[in-house]
Amino acid sequence: MMTSLPGRKGLLPAGLADILYPNAQEQAIKIEKLLNVFSKFGYMRVKPPLVEYEDTLLSGGPGTELKESTFRIMDPLSQKMMALRSDVTAQISRIASTRLLHSPRPLRLSYSGDVLRVKGDSFNMERQKTQVGAELIGQKSEYVDSEIILVCSKALQAIDINNITIDINFPFLRRYLLEDNSTFLKEKINECIDRKDRQYLGKLKFSNKDIILKFMNFSGSVDQHIKYLSEIKLNGVLSEIREYLFKVIKIIKNNNNDINISIDLLENKGFKYHTGLTFTVFSELFKGEIVKGGSYKTLSNETATGCTIYTEKINNEFNVKLNDLVYLPSLNMRDADLLIKKGYRVVFGNNYKINSEKEALKMKCKYIWRNGKIFEI
Repeated sequence: MMTSLPGRKGLLPAGLADILYPNAQEQAIKIEKLLNVFSKFGYMRVKPPLVEYEDTLLSGGPGTELKESTFRIMDPLSQKMMALRSDVTAQISRIASTRLLHSPRPLRLSYSGDVLRVKGDSFNMERQKTQVGAELIGQKSEYVDSEIILVCSKALQAIDINNITIDINFPFLRRYLLEDNSTFLKEKINECIDRKDRQYLGKLKFSNKDIILKFMNFSGSVDQHIKYLSEIKLNGVLSEIREYLFKVIKIIKNNNNDINISIDLLENKGFKYHTGLTFTVFSELFKGEIVKGGSYKTLSNETATGCTIYTEKINNEFNVKLNDLVYLPSLNMRDADLLIKKGYRVVFGNNYKINSEKEALKMKCKYIWRNGKIFEI
């Protein structure tokens, strides 16, 4: 007999939650569908540990930018500080730079796993998140960036997310354009860019103001802005970035014209360790971003490009259809196997004295098994 527990026994820390049925099952099904798509495109699945030594996980590559978001604990065996991963990408960087350093490049890896962060973000207050992702390591080109975006969109299609928008960014552009300004001015300018406050930004005096304002004006749908972006005068690095962007857009459109593409060249939110083209995936079905990705440097200074899908963002929004339940009055594995092969799920009863139909309804069964036949309740 179950006894009631005091209410405080059910309390969890802020940002942490139990995922119950059917959401837990839906999430597991979606994770496997996503990983299956990555596998079809040659991405080999790996599974890093939840906890690593702090000086290993946070000392190089993406890990150097994750210190503030990472929980630490003391290992009672070694008496060394350990870190609970806050982003699986840092571990993929370590694996590629150590265990798989001599594997042929480009190296394609995929993964899934929970991460724990010190705090959530404005769109997602949960601190425990389940990441599914893919990383392409050892090469850098417009084809690599395009492959990750296209394969990621294929994975989302596998879980019925079709109407997506890819927002493409170059976060390092801010650093490049603002490097000749004072720290005080940089803070003011960054605030204006984050708020999209062109009016206040226009009143400030700083180097590269004109080009920053133009880039802010080219924020939105590629179809609306690509013509104007191609006409403005750019030199050196900025011209190269524009041509690179146009190549990536062309490759994506040639392979999947249904993907909506937007650009926000100066966006850098959530891209702490990225060094090249980045992207965020949005869908009309969900609030906030559901995928983030882009280029970065690994622990061994190789260029890598990856994507991370946040499954908790899509866990509660729609239902995976589960097969109907059939109630078997007694434990009979032969009958159960027969029904499962026919596409049903089964629930066993264990007491002939009870009202089978009443028990079946309580167990949310649609059918009952009697004398070798299925009957609808």
